[in-house]
Amino acid sequence: MHHGLKTLEITGYISPTQSNTAHNSTSYRDFIYDDENDTYTCQNQQKLSFTHLRRTDEQQYYKVYSAKAKDCKVCPFREQCFGKTASKRTIERPIAHELLEANKIRSKTDEYKRIQKLRRVWCEGSFGTMKTKLNLLKTNKRGIEKILEQCLFSALALNLKRMVKALN
Repeated sequence: MHHGLKTLEITGYISPTQSNTAHNSTSYRDFIYDDENDTYTCQNQQKLSFTHLRRTDEQQYYKVYSAKAKDCKVCPFREQCFGKTASKRTIERPIAHELLEANKIRSKTDEYKRIQKLRRVWCEGSFGTMKTKLNLLKTNKRGIEKILEQCLFSALALNLKRMVKALN
């Protein structure tokens, strides 16, 4: 999503999300990234090299970095890093990592807070009303064109209600 917005030269004001790491595991953010060599360094000063790309069911791409099994086997931090079952530490970093970090920094600005407040009032309120009052919670229609038609009619109905209220 962030990459698409950057391609279209749109500044996104998206709520940052936390990474999905295991409960007692270290995140990729706990490792030191070497931009020049595209490697991570763990707290035991061992390198994790880029191995492959992984695509999730949601069509998101991650770069996968792995350490060498022989290095992890004798590591004193093994228990807190990844536990007993795996043979080596593997971490995943989103392809759009830099854009996610820029968004995280942007989310602390006053402009972000102002835009989020406007979004909650205009977008979320309208969408919530259309879902609950104007039959957008689920649909019996099939095909993107017919669902788009239903959404547009719901928006039209909401705007007509607002217009009638304004005229009275």
